Amino acid sequence: MMYRNKTEAHWEPLLMIAREELGIESFDPVGKPGADIRMCRVEDIGRALERAYDLGLLVGHTVTRAEHAHGHCA
Repeated sequence: MMYRNKTEAHWEPLLMIAREELGIESFDPVGKPGADIRMCRVEDIGRALERAYDLGLLVGHTVTRAEHAHGHCA
């Protein structure tokens, strides 16, 4: 999978979650076939997904509150 825009605001928090929960230091391909394949415990993957989901909820809530505060919602 190719990642298009690594400068988006969500990129760093997701990489931080990947580092802390899965030991993944980068989403960039290493270059050698098979070098990007890792073994991860299902529990660790679940925890990483839960943290990413929680981050999405928090960001969504923050954006919605900001829009309401600035009168951008109908």
